[in-house]
Amino acid sequence: MILPKPIRKILRIFRGSVSPVLIFISITLGFWFGLVPGWSGFHVAIIILMLILNVHTGLFLLSAGFGKGLCFAAAPVLYHIGIVVQNYLADMLSFLASVPIIGMTDFSRYAVAGAFVVGPIIGGIAGLLMARSVISFRRMFLKLEEGSETFKKWYSNRWVRILDRILIGKRTKDAKSLFSAKSKVIRKAGVVLAVLVLAVSAAAVILTKNNVAKDYAAEVMTQANGAEVNLDSLDLSLLTGAVSASGIQVTDANKPQNNQVTVGKIASDTSLYNLFLGKLVMENVEVSNIRFDQKRSTPGKIVETKDEKEPSAFDPCDYETGTSETSKLDTYFKDAKALKEKLKKARKWLPKAKEKTGTQPQEEPQKYLDYLTARASVPATPRIMAKRIVFDDVEIPSGIFGNSQILLTNLSDSAQTAKLPVTFDIKSKENASLNLTIDYSSGDEEPEVTGTFGGFDLSKLQSSLSSDSGMAFEKGIATGKFSGLLTDELIDLKVSVVIQDMVAKSQGDGVLGLGADTTSKALDVLKNLNTIIRIVGPVNEPRLVFDADGLTKTFKDALINAGKQKLTEELDKQIDKQLDGQVPDELKDTLKNSKGLLDGLGGILQKKDDK
Repeated sequence: MILPKPIRKILRIFRGSVSPVLIFISITLGFWFGLVPGWSGFHVAIIILMLILNVHTGLFLLSAGFGKGLCFAAAPVLYHIGIVVQNYLADMLSFLASVPIIGMTDFSRYAVAGAFVVGPIIGGIAGLLMARSVISFRRMFLKLEEGSETFKKWYSNRWVRILDRILIGKRTKDAKSLFSAKSKVIRKAGVVLAVLVLAVSAAAVILTKNNVAKDYAAEVMTQANGAEVNLDSLDLSLLTGAVSASGIQVTDANKPQNNQVTVGKIASDTSLYNLFLGKLVMENVEVSNIRFDQKRSTPGKIVETKDEKEPSAFDPCDYETGTSETSKLDTYFKDAKALKEKLKKARKWLPKAKEKTGTQPQEEPQKYLDYLTARASVPATPRIMAKRIVFDDVEIPSGIFGNSQILLTNLSDSAQTAKLPVTFDIKSKENASLNLTIDYSSGDEEPEVTGTFGGFDLSKLQSSLSSDSGMAFEKGIATGKFSGLLTDELIDLKVSVVIQDMVAKSQGDGVLGLGADTTSKALDVLKNLNTIIRIVGPVNEPRLVFDADGLTKTFKDALINAGKQKLTEELDKQIDKQLDGQVPDELKDTLKNSKGLLDGLGGILQKKDDK
């Protein structure tokens, strides 16, 4: 009975002409290939290497089978080894992510990282044992052939050679040739075959990439949004690097029957080098046909996520402010509840507060196979990035902005590890502007937020202000800058505001406890206002902290000026009444110029009482 093919292949290795070096390489690569879970760019690289090297195919496949079995049997072990690798060899994994083809491997999976490190070790040990066994067998075979005439005569019989050929296969001429035969490490045919494999793989990618990339992009955006994101199409061209997407719908997590935003089409150019790293890096992205709050044909699915840690309650001591200095948003905005809901939704897009760099997961997988898919808790290497996105002719539902152009830079699915400044810039056709920068390039766990704003028409903002705000703006343009921290848990921004050409009136009880009448008198002469406002507290329940001392001084000076102006007007009236027609006009104008006199009177009064 003819021996099974696997057994014949193993026996052929022992008495064949395969070099022990190639035996070692074949088993090492096979175990490494099989031990790493799933299918990735690493596996493609191993296959290309196997074709180029004169690897014994049968031994490689047999070792790969044993390696795959060991992968499933030792899944928890690979998982825990991967945790150590993620913690102590993160730089090595970052380097591998920058190598074409290999970079398409998801090294954020613990089992993949663990198997990548221990794979060549286990394979190398098995390869060394196999190579040593083969060498020992060949030495024994040579000793029998040279030292035993009976064995030599028996082994040279024709029927023995025929039976040996049938049972095992082709053999070497004699035992000496087992040691004298030279094996080439590189096979020329394998190089040609490797090129063909790459060509076939590229063709397969061209045929399947669009659906794979579309599904991945939709999955990433869905997880980030917390609700279903749909794409009608996503087209990639490996020849030109062009990428386009259409029919993007982003579900509103609070109203699944509506979309937060819909995008008609996105077009861009992408980096071919990054595509071979498994990344989609787009240079200039043009976006068209944007709509907000549109009805969906069917309600979008809500992503089930772990309960988010709610921000802690507001404590003035955490921000070195007193309770009397802080005010809730409800005091100044009519629909403060809607504003808080928007802030709450924005939390998922904000930097994580004090994000830890360690990769120890919060809990072990509960199911056995989850050990092979569990990922590190830190952000993985960015896989999708848009360096520059332009939204033109966007109708923003806001009285200040309206039709605007929006420019975003360095957006990615992992801004923390991309370490690039993310910018958000809006320019309205009404001359309003807002620029915000989150500086991830500094490497800080909580990146600094800076920005500027300008052209804010306060008369348009007035419709959203509460009647309890103390002031009603009829005119005025606000500009300024801000800086501080803005994370998914807290806000601490310092805003410097400059208001010019202000026309305002008092409402309610006025401001700063001055009362409505006193506030009105100050606002009559207060045309320009410089002040500092701090926005502090939990991200979904922030407080406003005003510069009470500075504002009090500003209003006090305005009241003094108002008194001077009123006294000037009264003196002018009396001069006109008493001197009308009795003195020349030139002298009357000199008498009416009472600025110096009023300054003196003001000084006299202020010596006794500063009020």
